[in-house]
Amino acid sequence: MSERGDALKGVCCFHSETGTEGGYWAFQDSRFITKNVLRPYCRKCGKYLEPQKYENLKVIKVLPLNQEVIDGKEPPECPEGQHEREVGDSWSYKGLHILENGDRLTIYSPENPTEIVWQGIISLRQYPLFTEDASGYWIHADQEGIARETWAAYFFKEYPAKLIPIRKS
Repeated sequence: MSERGDALKGVCCFHSETGTEGGYWAFQDSRFITKNVLRPYCRKCGKYLEPQKYENLKVIKVLPLNQEVIDGKEPPECPEGQHEREVGDSWSYKGLHILENGDRLTIYSPENPTEIVWQGIISLRQYPLFTEDASGYWIHADQEGIARETWAAYFFKEYPAKLIPIRKS
């Protein structure tokens, strides 16, 4: 068995991106979360407002994946000078830990950070691609011994947590 590392503090999250063909139950280490970062796009129209960093890639818009956008109803572009940027958290991939069997996870209530809502060793029941979902999102696995809806809520709502990974990073 691998030697365990120290407990990491952070939040539960659902990790999905192009190429994952669904989502993973994950943990984001708080050391790799930067608070109060100015978003590089307009929150109303989605126009990308920052200078481009890459020669072969140009970001034009950042839009939420909602039914209106899926139906082709993108918001109109704001007049120049009327864009609104919001402030939020920025997460680094360096702090992302996809949960794996043997990890020890403690999940806390967001309303009372000292109250444990779930604690245990990760034991995931794996599924073939595109066969199971949680709230409409494809998932790769369920945690044994807990209802899917309860488990998923901890991750979709980003409950605070501590993680002792089975492997050192």
